[in-house]
Amino acid sequence: MKSALLLAAGKATRLQSIRDQYAKACVPIADTTPLKFMLQQLAQAGVQEVWINLHWKAEQVREQALQVAADGMEIRFIEESQLLGTGGTLLECYRRRGLLPDLVVNAKVFCDLNFSALLQQAPATLVLHAASALSEFGGLHFDSRMNIRGLMPKSDAKSAPDAAVYTGICRPAAEWLPYLQQAHEDLSPIAGEPLAAPILCMLRHGMLPALGDGLVCHAWMHSGYWHEISTPERVKQAVRWRREGCDSRHVEL
Repeated sequence: MKSALLLAAGKATRLQSIRDQYAKACVPIADTTPLKFMLQQLAQAGVQEVWINLHWKAEQVREQALQVAADGMEIRFIEESQLLGTGGTLLECYRRRGLLPDLVVNAKVFCDLNFSALLQQAPATLVLHAASALSEFGGLHFDSRMNIRGLMPKSDAKSAPDAAVYTGICRPAAEWLPYLQQAHEDLSPIAGEPLAAPILCMLRHGMLPALGDGLVCHAWMHSGYWHEISTPERVKQAVRWRREGCDSRHVEL
């Protein structure tokens, strides 16, 4: 059974006033939402089990996911009273399932990616997008064999033929888990101290340390459409894009 972890727990602070009404994954984009769109894409690729993490406006995300999921798709939830981060959520998903999901996908993304083809790639494959601005998102360096070599922060970003933006979509690798678990132990509060649980990044605390120890991670380039909706302006851009391919009424935001 093909599976995916859909990341939908973010606080959506950069959405400004939009977040007062919507979780990021549930923002109306013409005739759809990021959550509905991605669940449809995953269903078309044969994904039958989807785990979704919840935090900001959790009940809105839960209700919409159950409403729009394809018949036969199993939807499971990870409720995060405190945000765990992408790495912490992946660890928790692994703890509950006993194995990794086949895909990790950020639920703020619209794209025309071929998920069926991605599922045929090896684990430790990250989807990159060369057409997006490194100065806006940062990116990842890769070599001529399409092996990832490291991180390009936004502060260092410039046009580079050997770097591209990470799309928030990947085939995770079991080899990342020990590094994430070690980071969890290193960053956890001392017993008795009233501190928040550690927030782990799947890339910074999992993939990059694995690279440092010589483990291979692959870059898979997507040359088609990719757009994320973290700001009001990006929401408007997504609505314009979506309207070009549908007849539904424009949703003003």
